[in-house]
Amino acid sequence: MSHALIVAEVRQGQFEERNLDSIGFCSLLAKQAVLLAPVGGYAIEERVVDTVVRVAVEEALFLNPLNVIRIIGREFETRGKPDVIVFTSSSSGSELAAYTAGHFNLPIITDVSGFDKERFLFYKSYYSDKIFGEFRPAAGGPYVVTVRSGSFKEHALEKPAAASVETMDGLALAEGRAFMGYVEEEKGEIDITKADFLLSVGRGIGSKDEIPAYEALAELLKAVISGSRPVIDKQWLPKARQVGTSGKTVKPKVYLAMAISGAFQHIAGMKDSDCIIAVNKNAEAPIFQHAHYGIVGDANKLRDKFREILKG
Repeated sequence: MSHALIVAEVRQGQFEERNLDSIGFCSLLAKQAVLLAPVGGYAIEERVVDTVVRVAVEEALFLNPLNVIRIIGREFETRGKPDVIVFTSSSSGSELAAYTAGHFNLPIITDVSGFDKERFLFYKSYYSDKIFGEFRPAAGGPYVVTVRSGSFKEHALEKPAAASVETMDGLALAEGRAFMGYVEEEKGEIDITKADFLLSVGRGIGSKDEIPAYEALAELLKAVISGSRPVIDKQWLPKARQVGTSGKTVKPKVYLAMAISGAFQHIAGMKDSDCIIAVNKNAEAPIFQHAHYGIVGDANKLRDKFREILKG
C-alpha cells in the first residue's frame, strides 16, 4: 500500500496546530495519510487524514524515542512500510525523526519548507531564506521528513468522509529515558497572541535605548509592542514579547514590523496576520516578500515622523 505515515505532535494533551503542516505536506504528495497519535481526550482533525491510529500510550511515553521506533515498527508489520514518515520540525519532532532514521537506516530530509511535485524536489532554506537547497530522496523509500511550521498548513484540506480510527495496544514499552515534563515560560503581563495591533521591532533599531520611543509610538497607535528573536536575546524586550517559531505565533489584524529583516523563523510566527506593514532600510529584506505594504527607509526616523503626525 502506498501511504504516508505521520507521527503527530501532542503537547500537554493538545493536538498541536503544526501537525496540519505534516498533513498538508502529505496532501501535496497525494498519499494516503495514516496519523499516529497517543490516546487522549483531545480532538484530532480526523477528516483531513485517511486513518487515525490511536496508540495506547501516555503522552510522556509517546515522546520517548525508544517507544516511537517500536510503534513505527508495529505499523510496518500491520500496514507495510510507508513511502514516507513525516514529523514536525519542532525540538521533539526533530529528535524523534533523527532517532527513527538512524534506527531503521533511512535517509532523512529535515526542515522541509517547499515541494515541487512535477520534479519531485524538496526544498529547505539557509541563511534566512537567502539560499534554497534542493533534495530528492532515493527511489523506493521509505524516507524520513521533518516539515517546517507554517509551510504546508493551507494544503491540509478536509476530506469528504471521516477517517477510519484504529487502536494500537499491547506494546512492550521502554521506561528508560522517560519524558519528565514541560518547563513553562514565565507569563508576561500582556499576551501578544491576543493583540489586534502589534508593533514589532527588530535588531535594526540599533539599541535598547530606542525601545522607549517605540513604546510611546505603540501607545499612540493603541498597539502592543513585540520583537524578533535578536531583540529578545539582547534583552531589549522580555521573552513573552517574542514573535517567531521559538516565541509566539500571532495573527493580529495589523502587524507593523520595524527594522525586522524577516528570517524564516520570524515569518512563520506572523505571516498569517491580516495586514503586514514592513519598514526596513534594506530594499532586499526578505520581509518585503510577505508584506502587504512596505516602506524602504530608516525605521527610527519614520518612527519619529509617525509620532509627530499622530500627536498632531
